[in-house]
Amino acid sequence: MRISGPQPAATAVTRAGEDASFLQARLACLSVATVCFAAAAGLEGQKLGSPLVAALPGVVSAGALAYRARPVLALSPPMTLDGDVEIREAPGKGEGLFASRRIKEGEFIMDYLGEEMSADELNDRYSDNLLNARYALELTGPLGLNPSYIDAVDKSRSNLGRYFNHCSRPTVRKVRQRFPDRRLRFFAARDIAPGEELTWDYGESYWIGRENELVE
Repeated sequence: MRISGPQPAATAVTRAGEDASFLQARLACLSVATVCFAAAAGLEGQKLGSPLVAALPGVVSAGALAYRARPVLALSPPMTLDGDVEIREAPGKGEGLFASRRIKEGEFIMDYLGEEMSADELNDRYSDNLLNARYALELTGPLGLNPSYIDAVDKSRSNLGRYFNHCSRPTVRKVRQRFPDRRLRFFAARDIAPGEELTWDYGESYWIGRENELVE
């Protein structure tokens, strides 16, 4: 029995379901703050006779959005069971994913694949207990609005990413791609020796309600 799984939708879906308005309010506040900052900078720019000062907030905002929307490039094919990785028992965790060869830091491991669904659909699936959404990960766009989720609970509709276990000293890091399409991509966080387990840190929120399952 697998006692660990990806960062849960339990917390994420609750945020999406209950706090969608909060996210929109946060974005609105940021927009208002940016407008106010731009207005203040514009006035100051007029005083100083400097149009560059007035344009600065817009440039900074556009740059931040562009950074969040940047594609995350995978420079190699996803790893497979054919010489790259293998599935075997991980002590105290159930099945896990292990390196079959030396993996270099920064090397692309794979995307996290499964059924993509809305927060409402995921809430309906796990209406009995959101803590059962062990294989669900959140996807968001550049502005963090309208989150969707990837649920890899069904082996036939997912990939090897569902076998990543948790570790507070991870060998793998997760990177969100928000544009042009939403993806969760995993890369080697350091050099990984053959036989080492591929793990990532699920984060503190995953263990809320699962404290008795915490490993490493």
